[in-house]
Amino acid sequence: MLDDPGDDSPVEPDAPLPAAEPGEVERLTDRILGGLGLDVKAKATDTESALLIDLTGGDREYLLSRKGEGLSALQYLLNRIIYKGRKGKKIQVDCGGFRKLREDEIVEIALRSAEKAKAQGEECLLSPLNPYERRLVHLALAEVGGIETRSVGDGFLKRIAIVPVAKAGTAGEPDDRS
Repeated sequence: MLDDPGDDSPVEPDAPLPAAEPGEVERLTDRILGGLGLDVKAKATDTESALLIDLTGGDREYLLSRKGEGLSALQYLLNRIIYKGRKGKKIQVDCGGFRKLREDEIVEIALRSAEKAKAQGEECLLSPLNPYERRLVHLALAEVGGIETRSVGDGFLKRIAIVPVAKAGTAGEPDDRS
C-alpha cells in the first residue's frame, strides 16, 4: 500500500509518489469491500482518462441503492486514499453500467424540467445533486435556449434552479404571490 512500515528502501521526503497502478486500486477496493462484509469483486482497467473500477458480485445492490450513493462514496474514498501525496488519473467506480444509466436519467429529467420551466414561465428546482451530477445538468442545458441554470444551496448536495430567461433577473427575489 502507500505506507508500508516493513519497507526498508530509502524514500526522499519530498519525492512524489508514483502514479497509481490498476492492480493497486483493485486490491484496495477488494480490501475495503471485503472489510464491509460484501460479496463484491473489483476489476480495474486503465484508460487514457481514468482508472475504471467495475464491480460484480452478489451484494452489488447495496452499492446501487439510493441512486448509487454507495458507488459514489466508494469512489470518493478510493480517490482520497490513493491520491494522498500523489497525482494521477481519476478513479471511477461503476457497477454493470449503472453510472451511464444514472447520467442519462439526470439529463432526461433536466431537459423535461427545462421545457416545463419555459412553458410555464416559472423557475423549476431539481432535487439535490452532487457536483458531478450538477455539472451534467449545466452542460446538458447550456445549449437550450430560453433558460438559465444556477446551483442553489450550501454543502455537497445542491439543487439546480432552471430559470426562464425572462425571469432570470428576478429568480432570487422573494415571490409575493403566496
